Amino acid sequence: MLSRYILALALTTAGFAPLASCQQQCGLKLAPCPYDQRCVPDSPDCADPNGCRGTCRFKNMYAACGGMRPRPVTCEAGAECRDDPRRPEEGCGLACDAPGICMPKRPRQCGGIAGSVCPEGLYCYDVPEDGCDPTNGGADCLGLCL
Repeated sequence: MLSRYILALALTTAGFAPLASCQQQCGLKLAPCPYDQRCVPDSPDCADPNGCRGTCRFKNMYAACGGMRPRPVTCEAGAECRDDPRRPEEGCGLACDAPGICMPKRPRQCGGIAGSVCPEGLYCYDVPEDGCDPTNGGADCLGLCL
């Protein structure tokens, strides 16, 4: 167990996003990954996740930033460090020194009354800090395309 925390700390300080507790197991014909994730085999020797165990990972990767690190990672021009809306279960995010992601300063919006959809390859995520909860009566909440 201690080695898992040491590995997570090493990956975080190197600029990689830590594994989310929500990342589910897949492969071996288990339940499929959520629509915005793909099954990545746990073993480098496995090419087909149906024949080995894997872990669901986000299809779209964003650089990790912020968080409690000796040398915080900053984002490139045109991007800013924000809480990852793909992982709302991670609590208070950057406010608690958890890593965020570098996302566009003005990401395309989706959902809402118009029901706007994201361009192909991007997925719509709720904005947790906007006060609108789609799981609690907020049918017209806006989201972000990531």
